[in-house]
Amino acid sequence: MNQPHRHRIPPTVTDVPLWLLATDVASAHLPHAHHPDRCANLRCAGQPYPCSPARDARRAYQAATRPRPFARGRAHVTTPATAARYADWFQPARPLAPPHRLLPTSSAA
Repeated sequence: MNQPHRHRIPPTVTDVPLWLLATDVASAHLPHAHHPDRCANLRCAGQPYPCSPARDARRAYQAATRPRPFARGRAHVTTPATAARYADWFQPARPLAPPHRLLPTSSAA
């Protein structure tokens, strides 16, 4: 029996045994050629496709792979010319009043 999926493990796989088991089950539970809404595996006996083992294999496949990163490429770094445009953004519009100091009272108990 030739299993080509065992030779091509993607780099995103984090759990190789789980991924191999999931691909074995998924390759055994394919839709029927003449009835694509039914599972072709004899153990399923005409159950609707995707059958329970095919759904479980899909969940195991997703659990065995890490998600792809959303961002691709390089991070944008601001240059000094760009940074100079934003230099005064966080300065107060008017000078702050000096903080008031509380003086101790003579009626301290």
